[in-house]
Amino acid sequence: MSDTDLWGQDIALDAQGQARVAANGEVILTGGVETGVQDIRLRIFTRLGGLFYDSGFGSLIHDWILEDSTDATRAAFESEIVMRVEEDPRVVVGSVRCAVTRWTERLIEARASWRFLDEDTPLNLVLQVNKLTMEMVIEDAEPRADSFALAVMTKEVTDEDSN
Repeated sequence: MSDTDLWGQDIALDAQGQARVAANGEVILTGGVETGVQDIRLRIFTRLGGLFYDSGFGSLIHDWILEDSTDATRAAFESEIVMRVEEDPRVVVGSVRCAVTRWTERLIEARASWRFLDEDTPLNLVLQVNKLTMEMVIEDAEPRADSFALAVMTKEVTDEDSN
């Protein structure tokens, strides 16, 4: 069984979702765990039903980002992350955990962790969402740590911004 049999391969994307290109002009491909991580990142940040060729791909986290912090909204946000991460066939079902660590008018932070099949390699990602522009960014915070961190942020609107 080769690495691509389990993980597949895809065009590697940068933090803005654009294809990464090598110095010689060739598109860079993902491999191994990197492919699984990228697939999970794409699933979480793609609005459910947003792909015309796969209406079941994506998540509903966008529905919770602008909500007030209540026990119900935090639980729904956490459940949405757990459910969508578990949809990846390479993730060990039952290994996914998510907990909102902070939820304010400007910021949502949550920690989620999971384990891939036949893989002990931990990972750590940070998600930032500007609530004003709904721009989402995901970056490796501490490569190969054992969690997936979500930070949903807003931009304060000042008089200068509104001009």
